[in-house]
Amino acid sequence: MDPVLSDSNDGILTFVHASDLHISKYVATGGLVHFQHFLHTAVPLVSPRLVVVTGDLTDGKDKQKLISQQQLDEWQAYKRALSQTDYVQRFNGTFYRDQRGNHDCFNVFSQASGENYFGMYSAVGDSSGYMLRIDEPFGTYSFVASDGCPRHGFARPLNFFGYLDARDMQLLESRLEEARGSSHVFMLNHYPVSTMVYGKYRKEFGELVRQVSVFLCGHLHELVGGIGAQLQAYKAREGYWELEIGDMKEHAVYRVYAVDHDIVSFVDVRLPLPQIPMPNPELLDVRVEAPVPHPPVVLVTNPKDARYLLPKHEPLERIRESTFIRMLVWTDQPVASVQVQIDGQVHPHPAVFRGTERQVGSSANETVKTPLWVAPWDPELYNDGTVHELQVVATDAAGKTTTSRTPFVIGQTLVPLQNDARGGWIMQQSFSSMFQTSACVSYILMTLCLLVVPRVYFATLPNFSSWLSERSVLHHKDMAYIRHLYTLCCNADSAVAKVKLGLAMLAARAKFLVWTQFTAQVYLASVPWLFWPGYFFAMGMCILPLFTGRLIPSARGSDAVGSVYAYGIYISHEWSPLLDSWTYALASIVSLAVLLVYLPVAVASPSMFYAPRAKRPWYRTVTVRVLVVLFVLVYLGAPTLMTAYTYGWVSIVFGYGRGWLFVVSCLALYVVDWRMPVSLSNTTAA
Repeated sequence: MDPVLSDSNDGILTFVHASDLHISKYVATGGLVHFQHFLHTAVPLVSPRLVVVTGDLTDGKDKQKLISQQQLDEWQAYKRALSQTDYVQRFNGTFYRDQRGNHDCFNVFSQASGENYFGMYSAVGDSSGYMLRIDEPFGTYSFVASDGCPRHGFARPLNFFGYLDARDMQLLESRLEEARGSSHVFMLNHYPVSTMVYGKYRKEFGELVRQVSVFLCGHLHELVGGIGAQLQAYKAREGYWELEIGDMKEHAVYRVYAVDHDIVSFVDVRLPLPQIPMPNPELLDVRVEAPVPHPPVVLVTNPKDARYLLPKHEPLERIRESTFIRMLVWTDQPVASVQVQIDGQVHPHPAVFRGTERQVGSSANETVKTPLWVAPWDPELYNDGTVHELQVVATDAAGKTTTSRTPFVIGQTLVPLQNDARGGWIMQQSFSSMFQTSACVSYILMTLCLLVVPRVYFATLPNFSSWLSERSVLHHKDMAYIRHLYTLCCNADSAVAKVKLGLAMLAARAKFLVWTQFTAQVYLASVPWLFWPGYFFAMGMCILPLFTGRLIPSARGSDAVGSVYAYGIYISHEWSPLLDSWTYALASIVSLAVLLVYLPVAVASPSMFYAPRAKRPWYRTVTVRVLVVLFVLVYLGAPTLMTAYTYGWVSIVFGYGRGWLFVVSCLALYVVDWRMPVSLSNTTAA
């Protein structure tokens, strides 16, 4: 018979998750001081069985925050903070586990290189991740950490996305196979799944992850503007929850998990610091030994929050068969009261303490707290298919209070999280497919619509001058028709007539713009000094590197030099399928497309589209020309200079898709917009 969720204090495993410490020798807020308070306040308060930190242990940047480099001082500060506790040694080395993030492998050629300080100063030491198996009397729980960092750690800004190649997938597959049969498998990676590229050994990632209950990650912090406030998603096809956690660096967030009779619950907690991010005037020399007062931490384990059910991995029928409400209440002072309400009504049975402190190791500090509070209940009273709310208010002897609200249902139906606008949509995406598809579709449309089709059409014309004259007459007629519709719309008596005429005018305007743009593209095909450079750049994006430079400045000799192609990075005789290259390609494609749309209409005579009048068309005004120049400077120029600053000026000399494109764009705009005369006698207002 399955265990019943009663008032017994057994069957509970607790662990704590934190991420993105970003210990920095240059930033005087957050970072190390938050981590110190986490070690000396949060961890002793919860006293879990395990603490996991999923990467970005150090910041790895220079003082200007532009160039990335591993800072030895930051790694020494991280190790020094850990050495002030016994966490690394506790439970025979199974209490504290860390892993690399992208900042921890910035400018690190390989795991064996001297710049890989993670191997020397971390708790785990193995850059490839780990597999930790925790055997309890009530079950076995496996924690499988994968290292999503590139095999060669590029200097930023490359290195935002991660990947696991076939060799990494082989290691992951073997670790997950070792974890088979566990009550729950928790997978850990710095990068969320949406920002990863997964290779294949024998099985696809989607097949491997079916045995995983929860995927723990960090990396995205909380993004900006609230769009990353709740980066969580249920992957229904595979049956696991992906739960990204906010950063320790600025937001001082950590997450407490409890597995109660194989039902997984969690709560997010923010360190109670007087100021977040807390100032750190001593930078890397800060020392925090005394804990700060902490409000109670309340985690309800039964009934479970219905938004986070795991139907494929949890024995959810135990909730319906349970006899007690169960909640964990951690406090740094004696508990004054624990009050329970359901649907706004005070629960008739008071909560009572059934907690325990279990000795796991030989040392006095090697204990696990299970501060369990229970209250009798009858779940059948709420088995009506609707969502109910359990509220728990915990107060300690110092008057500190925490309120927990848990929506629950009796059954296996997930309550929608409704967090699409706060990060859920991001977690459900595959940015690998998104960027690759966007780049490929954009490239094909640009090449066909703006170059190939107009050139082929131009080559088939028996008399280009006659065709151009005919198109000019048609454009003038279309423009006259648009003005006629505008006049009728202004003079219309009824609102219905105004709407109909307005829609007709918009349709006529759309037709006019499409045909004038096509005429301009065909005209461009007749201007060799503009068309063929554009064609050369478009064709070259498929086969030539966007730029070549010192992608890993810390590496020696030719190992530092690599080439960034649209579809990957080639360095040290290896291909790196880093998704960052697709973002670079997309930026170059968009830049070239904008220029290929603007230059044809700019170089063509305005009288080709408009009847001769005294005023320049809107697209030939100084304002528009300045805006186009600003676009090139900001969208192409600034990234090109950043690339040169980071990867060396050789990235401009051999920067076909960056430096060359920027230089040629500037020359083309200079000739077309600022050297060629813009005749007023052949222009008109749009």
